[in-house]
Amino acid sequence: MASLTGIDTFIIKTVEWCNLDCTYCYFYHGQDSSFEKRPRYLPRRTIEAFVPKAIEHCQAHGIDTIHLTLHGGEPLLQRKDDYLWMMEQFDKIDAAGIRTIRKCTTNGVTLNDEWAELLARYNVHLGVSIDGSRELHDSARVDLAGRGSYDRAVRGLNNALKWADKGLNVGTITVLNPDEHGGDTYRHLRSLGVELINILLPENNYVQPPAPRADGRTYGDVLVEFFDAWVAEDNERVDIGLFADVARAVAGLPSSSDQFGFAPVRVAVLETDGSLQPTDNFRACADGMSELGVSIYRDSIDKLYHHEFFQLCINQQELIPNECGGCEFVSICGGGRITSRYSTEDGFTRKSVHCDALYRIFGHVKKTLTENSLVESGQA
Repeated sequence: MASLTGIDTFIIKTVEWCNLDCTYCYFYHGQDSSFEKRPRYLPRRTIEAFVPKAIEHCQAHGIDTIHLTLHGGEPLLQRKDDYLWMMEQFDKIDAAGIRTIRKCTTNGVTLNDEWAELLARYNVHLGVSIDGSRELHDSARVDLAGRGSYDRAVRGLNNALKWADKGLNVGTITVLNPDEHGGDTYRHLRSLGVELINILLPENNYVQPPAPRADGRTYGDVLVEFFDAWVAEDNERVDIGLFADVARAVAGLPSSSDQFGFAPVRVAVLETDGSLQPTDNFRACADGMSELGVSIYRDSIDKLYHHEFFQLCINQQELIPNECGGCEFVSICGGGRITSRYSTEDGFTRKSVHCDALYRIFGHVKKTLTENSLVESGQA
């Protein structure tokens, strides 16, 4: 049985720059500017320092499985020989009796057959960012010349899907947008041949709130529309993790989603300069917030884990905002994801800036489960 202490998820910034300039990107268009001073690529010595300390940390906390997510920037801008070398280093963690689940998030632009074969070789879980229709996707996911990236992203996805039966676990990552009906977005993604769909609310907070819309449409509308389209298809092979987590939470079962705030966030970020930090969603809050002075070169991973700020992530469910009192979903929502609660005036003590959307989808899923006798009507 896996440990309930320690850090079990590591986001590894293999590349600190990107070939796209997505308008909503929390990394390059958030509040943080630290990427400007870091190496553009992860040097090998950083991984050489990380691997033995990851093994040490897992053994100390009884962790038998860790998630290693290659991230950026755009991780497929990494040199392929460095990628292969890094995979061999991660094999040492498996050899120590700790299973590694390897993941990669990509915009798909450079995802050719050679990359797909390399990723498949190590059974990588690959997430390709596609936001919906060409028009919707290209409205935000543009390259450095301002051109849309949809056609290149879909080409990359198709290259990856050719390896889906050869070890590559392929899905999409979609940042929701009220500009398109959620059902249309769902059906478009399904038309591309994917069965694993990850959906995200944008990384907003009270410093960077969602822009109000003249037509009144909200992220709650999109979530409900997306959910209803998923239910209507009734295809058990289609996996949408957020909805599965919401359904489990509503049914009174444990949920692990960090998109709402009652699950501990046991995520560390390894930067190209060797810095160890808490989840990089804090970049959307304030400049330098996640800079805790911990380095993989001189410090143990426990130093990050026991840091006061990191413990805030672990214990975020203890920071339930006063304004959430009396809410029927407070016991499963916990006030929302901690980074979405941030304001310069009140820190993390407000309810999520996405509260309305979360409340709406919790209520809708509960109603759907109740109508289908999958949860008792009085349960929340």
